[in-house]
Amino acid sequence: MTFNRLYFNRGILYQNFRQHGWLGIVYLLLLLFSLPLYIGTQYRDYTEEISTLFRVRGEFHWFLAITVPVVIALFLFRYIQAGGPADVYHSLPLQRKHLLTMNLMTGYVMILVPIWITAGVTAWVSAALDEPAFIFDGSVIWMWGVTMSVISLFMFMLTVAVGMCIGQSILQGLTVYGISLIPLIFWGTYEMHLKRYLLGFPDHALRSGMESISPVARMSVLQEAPGWSEIGIYAAMTVFLIVLSYPLYRKRHVESASQAITFRIVKPIFRFGFMLTVMLSGGAYLATISPRHSEMWGIAGYVIGGVAGYIGAEMIIRKTWLIWNRSLLPRFAVYGIVAAVILYVPVADWNGYAANVPSKDSVEKVRIGGDRSIYVDGTYVKLDDKTMYSNTEGYIEAVLDLHQKIVDADLSFQDRGKNQYIPGEESVIIDYKLKNGKTLSREYTVLESRFQSEFENMKNWKDFKITRYETYALDSDVRSVGIRSSLLSDRTVYISDPQRIREFNALLKSEILDQTYQDQKSEWGSFASAEIYPNDGNESSAKQILDRSNPSSTYEIKPTYTRLMAWLKENKLYDRLQVSVDEIASAQFIKQEIDSPGKVKWVYADWQFIDENLRGDRKVATKNKKIISELIQRQRSGVYTERDTFYQIKLNLVKDQSLYMMLKEEDLTEDMKVILADL
Repeated sequence: MTFNRLYFNRGILYQNFRQHGWLGIVYLLLLLFSLPLYIGTQYRDYTEEISTLFRVRGEFHWFLAITVPVVIALFLFRYIQAGGPADVYHSLPLQRKHLLTMNLMTGYVMILVPIWITAGVTAWVSAALDEPAFIFDGSVIWMWGVTMSVISLFMFMLTVAVGMCIGQSILQGLTVYGISLIPLIFWGTYEMHLKRYLLGFPDHALRSGMESISPVARMSVLQEAPGWSEIGIYAAMTVFLIVLSYPLYRKRHVESASQAITFRIVKPIFRFGFMLTVMLSGGAYLATISPRHSEMWGIAGYVIGGVAGYIGAEMIIRKTWLIWNRSLLPRFAVYGIVAAVILYVPVADWNGYAANVPSKDSVEKVRIGGDRSIYVDGTYVKLDDKTMYSNTEGYIEAVLDLHQKIVDADLSFQDRGKNQYIPGEESVIIDYKLKNGKTLSREYTVLESRFQSEFENMKNWKDFKITRYETYALDSDVRSVGIRSSLLSDRTVYISDPQRIREFNALLKSEILDQTYQDQKSEWGSFASAEIYPNDGNESSAKQILDRSNPSSTYEIKPTYTRLMAWLKENKLYDRLQVSVDEIASAQFIKQEIDSPGKVKWVYADWQFIDENLRGDRKVATKNKKIISELIQRQRSGVYTERDTFYQIKLNLVKDQSLYMMLKEEDLTEDMKVILADL
């Protein structure tokens, strides 16, 4: 009888539901409108089978799970943040653990009942529909209910636990979302710090699964229901927060209501955490906008961010901007030294990270280019990387030679900058599978000209070209090939005959693997592009497959692929892709001069630039068939440059179509130079 009276006090429960029960009703209505009502009112030409209810407006469900429970907790425990209500509630003949239990039970009911009512209504709606838009089984509904329950309870308990340490409701809510986002902000900004100051640090080292460590950020990448391991982690943290709330509530002083921080031990944690977060954000921001050759911008960002973060934390804690006292500077010095150590130690030369090149005997296989992924059903899926690694001894030596040369070059900070592209830069991503089972990854951005012999040696290996151009897709079972002209996209041919597909794929693969180093560096545009589609069992036509937004594999057909070009001619496909001279009525040239030292520009065949400048007098037009014939045989791809001269060209077709292309000044033939002499 005593247990029931103390832990399930009807008066407290009645007051809670009477005062705050409307929040549970709102939660229920929002869930009902966003899930069963949406499912029941959707009409589609086809029925979609789904493996999770998060495929049905899942981002909105997750948004509700991370916001409504926070609001419920703020309202239920508002009394401990205000002086008058805190005195009234704590004067009741109830122990704090009993009072806390009543409020927690109220919150659990207001959260869990709407979720499971929604799950039941969803099951009923899906069973009652004659022509449902979505098909799913009961396990899908169960998984949705469990996930929503665990995440909602976690956000509720996080808000309760934070409220025990914070004395203001607004600051409590902000702190809850700050804690939820801090892991993402910290790892993101710290990764930028390592990438900028630690030579060879790979871009993906800390990024894998980073969104999953923040329930707020998880919403932006939610395509499937979280796995049991992720749910288990949130459930364990929820239990921990429940257990933690009781001693925190027991030790919290009533008079701490309206204070920013209620426990003295929390103040240095809040101070340093806030300072470090602002410090990393300030350094990352200034480093991002800094000029390429300025190392001091990032350092200045850390200093400014550290000062601003420390002052901001002090003003929040003291609730005033009058924060000066004798301990302010000594405490800031201590925090600053600790933060500097956290920033410096990982990037220091003496830790050996930058100079670590594995020995040849320790490497089992190697890969260049990093992970590959494809976009499937709204999410990126990592491809199996087994085919991307090579255990060829000579190729491993070539990669190690390049790696060692880069390390020995002792690249200055300026050489590692990432804020502006420099012509001739090459990104090198190396992954070693070591014989001890570990993986060693490094990433560099270097001027290729500084390591030309090493690059040439590595890129001439077929192992590199197989991975770089993904030729392993040409070995699969292909059902169709679509070839588009690079000049006119509506010039398309399709190959569906299995024998011709095999011949085409074999020739294309051999041409790719036979490329020289200079062929790979060529800036000339391709003749056409080939899109390869594996045999997936669908009955779609070749044209339907070609028009899909996510083609399986695309390969350039370069003019230097002489054997493949001969095969296209032999099979009467070349002429169907090529634009003939007789189809072109005239060609118009516009001179474009780039002169922007220190500011690299991306120059390409820009139809807007051409059409706008055709109204002026700096243009030349010709109908000379010889010149037109030479033009359609050559065109430049886009290039980065600071200073160069280009000619933007418009080819006017007889059938009211236009082609746009670009040549460098050095590409002009003698006939072209004659007509362009006055430009």
